[in-house]
Amino acid sequence: MNIKRQSYGTEEIPFSPFSESDSHLFVSGQGGNDPLTGEINIGDLESQTINTVKNIEIILGQRGLTLKDVVKVNIFLTNRQHYAQFNQIYSLLFPRPYPARTLIYCDLNFDLLVEIDVIAKLKPV
Repeated sequence: MNIKRQSYGTEEIPFSPFSESDSHLFVSGQGGNDPLTGEINIGDLESQTINTVKNIEIILGQRGLTLKDVVKVNIFLTNRQHYAQFNQIYSLLFPRPYPARTLIYCDLNFDLLVEIDVIAKLKPV
């Protein structure tokens, strides 16, 4: 598998926003930060989820992809009580048929309430 890495990380946080194989784009975990300012709207699950998905859309767009090309979603939530609200928001953001999905509860860095990573299928060239 041929993987290309886009390196935007720092020495403090070494990561690439995405890696690419011959057939898929792997988007690293994205949080609810504003893509222009980097600020996170603390305490607001809806805003964080919307911004998280916008950040994913920006990365997908760099490769000519949209949320329709996503085949797998991994979601990390900090609070089990957010499950129903998150599902309502998610169902408005991701197109049907929904991609395969995993949801995990855990602690997240930077006071994030949600983090999402995705795998998208690349379009044939």
